[in-house]
Amino acid sequence: MAHSATNGVDQDLASKRLHSRMEASCLELALEGERLCKAGDFKGGTAFFEAAVKVGTEDLKTLSAIYSQLGNAYFYLKEYGKALEYHRHDLTLAR
Repeated sequence: MAHSATNGVDQDLASKRLHSRMEASCLELALEGERLCKAGDFKGGTAFFEAAVKVGTEDLKTLSAIYSQLGNAYFYLKEYGKALEYHRHDLTLAR
């Protein structure tokens, strides 16, 4: 019985660590995307922002910022359909 409780605690800690790493990874990817966009590399920036979205985050403000940045980057790349898609995602989160 004690082993079962310990195992549950271990799994909970592992889950929290994984969640923490995912959040950090998402943010790190997004920050690199932002850096690339500021340097004028919008294609590279979008790749990092897309990767950040795939990693995922539960922080809606971070996700909103990523969607907004993706919309802006695609706008600069003249990919207006994708720009609109990501700005709509951002609007949906804001509502």
